[in-house]
Amino acid sequence: MFTGIIETIGIIERMDVESNNAKLFLNFDPKFFKNLALGESIAINGICLTLESFDHDVLQFHLSSETLSKVAPFKKNQKVNLERSLKLGDRLSGHFVFGHVDGIGKIKNITKQNDCEIWEIETSKDLMKFFAHKGSVSLNGVSLTINSKNDSSFTIHLIPHTIKHTAFQFNKINDDINIEIDMLARYVETVHSKQ
Repeated sequence: MFTGIIETIGIIERMDVESNNAKLFLNFDPKFFKNLALGESIAINGICLTLESFDHDVLQFHLSSETLSKVAPFKKNQKVNLERSLKLGDRLSGHFVFGHVDGIGKIKNITKQNDCEIWEIETSKDLMKFFAHKGSVSLNGVSLTINSKNDSSFTIHLIPHTIKHTAFQFNKINDDINIEIDMLARYVETVHSKQ
């Protein structure tokens, strides 16, 4: 489980595809991740992955065919958001993020507003039903609030701190982005659909 508050930015070194699975190699700044342990969970752009091996500044993960089918593809030298899993007693500053990507969205528009940015994210109607005005959403692992929505897209407002401290600073229009719907919205929709 995660908070959606990004700790640092990593860089994709390479991804070795093996049949329908893949090995992901990621460069990171070791000063941000102390006392790493094999088998721990780390969210990469919102995807909960298990740490298989590491050395001084490279992390290695395995991606299953299921994961590869659900998430936006990684590219060599891509900057990505990193967060280690929540520990008992940690402060929860965002919202509960599980690292289970529900689908992919596309950045349709970025509007500058002083030092802030308003992003419009387009996604499938299957996901749109889970979004509510002022509800929570995780985009590439970042805990955010939905400003508005219509039938095919929603908007979020990025403050300067979020832009500066996440890989969002490198994103542009038409980029794909990982979406995790809010867990509460998932259960409310499930109950509602059974009535």
